[in-house]
Amino acid sequence: CDPGGWTNYSGSEMADARIPEQYLTDKRILRLTDSERSSFFMALVWSISNRTDGRIERGDLPLIPTFAPAAIPGLVRWECWVVDGADAWRIADYARWQTTRSEFEVLDNARRRDREKKARQRAKAKESPGGQSPGNVPGDMTGKARQGQARQETGKENDEVEADPTTGEIADWATRVPGEPDSWMETEPGRWEPVGSKGAA
Repeated sequence: CDPGGWTNYSGSEMADARIPEQYLTDKRILRLTDSERSSFFMALVWSISNRTDGRIERGDLPLIPTFAPAAIPGLVRWECWVVDGADAWRIADYARWQTTRSEFEVLDNARRRDREKKARQRAKAKESPGGQSPGNVPGDMTGKARQGQARQETGKENDEVEADPTTGEIADWATRVPGEPDSWMETEPGRWEPVGSKGAA
C-alpha cells in the first residue's frame, strides 16, 4: 500500500499533467527559485500519476523524484501550495487545470465498458456463419439455378452453343452476326451444311 493509503495507478491509462500557459505570467510561479519551481512541477506530475487530487503528504515527499524538501517554505509562501493539515499540503488550483480522481474513474469506466462491448462483438462475430452468399454455398442448387437464370436473362456466354442431342444439329449460338445461317446440320461425318439464313426471303 502506498503511503497515505492512495492506490498506485501505474497500470491504468497514461495521464498527462497540464502546464497551462498562465504559468508563464503567474506571479506565484515566477517568484519561485529554480529548485522550488522544479519541485513544484515534479510534485504536480507525481500527484497526477497517483491521483491524489493535488494532496501531498509528508510521507510522499521521498517518493517524488528530485523533490527538494527545502522548497516547501517557498511553495507555501508564494501560495503555490496550501497547508492541508498537520503533515500535508495541497497544490493550489489543482482541480482548475488538472483531471481529478473522480474524472479519471469516469474515463476508466467508459474505457472498460467499451472494451467489454468490443469483446462481446468479436465473440458474437466468431459464432456467426462465415458470411458466404447463398449463391456461393457448396451444394446450394437454388443458388446455381439463380445463376443459370441470370445467364438466360443477360445472354449466353460466347463459347456456349445449344445442339439437338439426337440429330447433332446446332440450334443456337451464343452470339450471331447478321447474315449468318440460323443453324448448321452435319450431312456426313465432319461435313456441316448451313440451314436457312438470316435475312433470307
